Amino acid sequence: MTPEVGEAIDEIRRAFPTSSVEVVEEEQQGGGYVVVHGVFVGNHYEPSTTWVGFLITFQYPRVDVYPHFFDARLRRRDGRALGEAFSLQSWRARPALQISRRSNRWNPATDTAAVKLAKVLEWIRSR
Repeated sequence: MTPEVGEAIDEIRRAFPTSSVEVVEEEQQGGGYVVVHGVFVGNHYEPSTTWVGFLITFQYPRVDVYPHFFDARLRRRDGRALGEAFSLQSWRARPALQISRRSNRWNPATDTAAVKLAKVLEWIRSR
């Protein structure tokens, strides 16, 4: 992995200290596949705690960390549809919900993989 990707993973571990962080090196170009386990998504979801996965590409920090994938079993407790930006996909050989929350104004000086993950989680919790 590139040093920048490694630093991003370290920041994620610090930002989510109660979650376990699984990393698989993307060997061909120097990125890293990241799965953060035990992430709280809100009491209005079942399960309320799940995993989230994403790829930090070798171009990091110059590019957005996008998209994010969540356990495909994630449902709203009230039975309503998950809504826009959610789509059923497969990610790294597992069923997943893709969450499309692109950062069109990504700024490598201030935006990080940990900040982006926090923003995606905040968005999901507010739905």
